[in-house]
Amino acid sequence: MLGDLRKDEWLSVLGLSESRVPRALLLRGTRNLRSQFELHRRYFSNVSEVCSPDGLLEDVLLGEVGGMTVAYASVYGASMASEVVHLFGVLGTSLVIQTGACRALDEKAAPGDLFLATEACCGDGAFRQYVSTEIVRASVEPSPAALGVVGGWPIHSGRVFTTSARMAGTSAAADKWHDEGIAAVDQETSATFAVAEHFGMDRAAILVVNSNPRRREQKLMEAPEKDERITLANWLMIDLAFAMMKDAAGR
Repeated sequence: MLGDLRKDEWLSVLGLSESRVPRALLLRGTRNLRSQFELHRRYFSNVSEVCSPDGLLEDVLLGEVGGMTVAYASVYGASMASEVVHLFGVLGTSLVIQTGACRALDEKAAPGDLFLATEACCGDGAFRQYVSTEIVRASVEPSPAALGVVGGWPIHSGRVFTTSARMAGTSAAADKWHDEGIAAVDQETSATFAVAEHFGMDRAAILVVNSNPRRREQKLMEAPEKDERITLANWLMIDLAFAMMKDAAGR
């Protein structure tokens, strides 16, 4: 079983040396796995793709950012996110940052704003395989210096709920989650946080608000200017993630 594989066995399977184990892992939740992989690749030097003989891993790379070895992976959904975090948790990676998109439930959050998950609660199957608690908290937050890279861009924070059934979401469900203290809904963060907690990894999540159903704004009905704002926010999200990694390297 894959859960039994040790660090030395994974290094052998992946053809990696101990020196190439990354300090940090950046995940991007997306359906557009390869296009996001190619976009993020531009940030790295000394890049090598990470592949397993059985095809378990795709759209994963190792590279250097600011003198630090960092891994990147495109993932879609909690199951895929948990697999990648598990692998790097076994290898000894100490920090994981989840990025991607979310639906905000706070009426103040507009499409294109950023969202920092302070904690994540279970709404997916992977979560229960790694922790017995209902909630896993983020363990790192951006410093003032890191926040400086996004200027005065609006940033919200709060609890995120991860769902494994995106198309099943309804306005009634959004109202219920809001009443339970949920500030945003995504598809990966709770799994990422749970696996990170299991392996003792520091963790954070930075998400772009794509829509806010409680404002009755749906992604499919957005105006062009909203799409432009979301595009800019995605770049700022990546910049903030790397700034947080730089902070971690200096600790």
